Amino acid sequence: MKINIHPAYLFLLFITLLFACADDSHPEGNSSTPSDTATQAPANGDTANLQNLVKQYESPQRVVWQKPELVIDKMGNLSNKVVADIGAGSGFFSRRLAQQAKKVIAIDIDDRFVHFMDSIKRVELKPEYQSRFETRLATPDDSRLKPGEADIVLIVNTYIYIHDRIGYLRKLLAVLPEGGEILIVDFKKKRIPINNPPPRIRLELFEVENELEEAGFTNIVSDDCALDYQYIVMAEKRP
Repeated sequence: MKINIHPAYLFLLFITLLFACADDSHPEGNSSTPSDTATQAPANGDTANLQNLVKQYESPQRVVWQKPELVIDKMGNLSNKVVADIGAGSGFFSRRLAQQAKKVIAIDIDDRFVHFMDSIKRVELKPEYQSRFETRLATPDDSRLKPGEADIVLIVNTYIYIHDRIGYLRKLLAVLPEGGEILIVDFKKKRIPINNPPPRIRLELFEVENELEEAGFTNIVSDDCALDYQYIVMAEKRP
């Protein structure tokens, strides 16, 4: 008798096995900077906390309120575009982007998330999509992107944690080609059912718009309605 197992159960089983075999001997690193979602990243070596975060990142409820396909549609036709996903975390967006874009560069400052993405892509993605999915370890103040390497930069649930945001944006502007774009998604500074990040550290939409402008981006377009809990801000690099 053939037994059909739902892919979601296989995914959760994979997560459990992956962390069961995890090495807790990582050196101390970027323990205070969150990666992909609106919460504090675990200290390096805290495997149990990392496992909980991955489950949170991959929660079915996140698909409902984050609407990843809607966010990706905002970027237009990606078949000939390279997208850099900064703060990629578990690869929630990167795995989806790999199926639409020419290439996705999944960037995170935590090597354990990079390791997780390298592992999960082999389980979840077809071989032709795996080849489009590149991971990269960065630092809190440097995305490690090369000039002209990416056409679009995506920053989801991460922007508010960047310490020198305008400086970081200027570095991104410098490596984007003419006509390159940036898309920022983060939580509205108002009462919403999601408590993390706390409202006191969230940014108003106009603050993000002003910082993009100060960094040198132009054609700033915002959408405060498409997502219930978040705003979407897009901007371009123009002469």
